Amino acid sequence: MTILPQAPTGGVELSFDPIREPWSIYKAKTDGAIIKVRLTVGRIILAGVKEDGSGHLVLGSNLLFSVTSPNKGQPDPSPKTNEQIIAAIVERTVPYDTVKEEWNEYDVEGVVVGLKLVITNIAKTNLFDDIGQPLYYVNWSTVIRPITGPEDRAKLKKIWDERGPKGPEAPKA
Repeated sequence: MTILPQAPTGGVELSFDPIREPWSIYKAKTDGAIIKVRLTVGRIILAGVKEDGSGHLVLGSNLLFSVTSPNKGQPDPSPKTNEQIIAAIVERTVPYDTVKEEWNEYDVEGVVVGLKLVITNIAKTNLFDDIGQPLYYVNWSTVIRPITGPEDRAKLKKIWDERGPKGPEAPKA
């Protein structure tokens, strides 16, 4: 399975229940700030399936962030745009240690799908949130655990065959 960046036309929206959505935790080496990031999924679309049951998933997701730093600043409750945060970056690459990165798991119509949020870069800004915690800008990626079991692939293939688009205009995985 792969994660596509945009929603396809003609995909199949799948029902799912989160099994676990743990925090990924990182510690900035420069100031000891603990940065917690959590991926939450709100939508899973099956965008296509090959004959072997492998295919593509599209996710609708959000990130939750939490920072706890020993270096608090002046609290600023004003909302900030992404552009304002990027413009306020004072340290483009903050060295960090990975404290914890675990797999999120979802029961997607009887198939367990695993996703992992992985931080690729942390940047520090000169901004502070409403309680004085420093704001960081985080780049991240989502990794999906391959669905390799023949029974799980057969379930996805059956869903696609029964509910997916039909005919020559149907998307291919």
